[in-house]
Amino acid sequence: MTQAALKNFTTEIARKRREVSRLQEDLSNMLDHLAVIEARAKSADGKRYTTTEVKKALGI
Repeated sequence: MTQAALKNFTTEIARKRREVSRLQEDLSNMLDHLAVIEARAKSADGKRYTTTEVKKALGI
């Protein structure tokens, strides 16, 4: 590989790693949100809980 091609390859790998990290963070946030929604749905029969209360109970 030439030096320019190697630099481009290295830059692309770094960009992809940043993108994967961002996607993992987004997925984590979505899963947290889903957990809150599911907890609220389960509590629909009884007392209603605020988002803050649910997050505290789930340790989020």
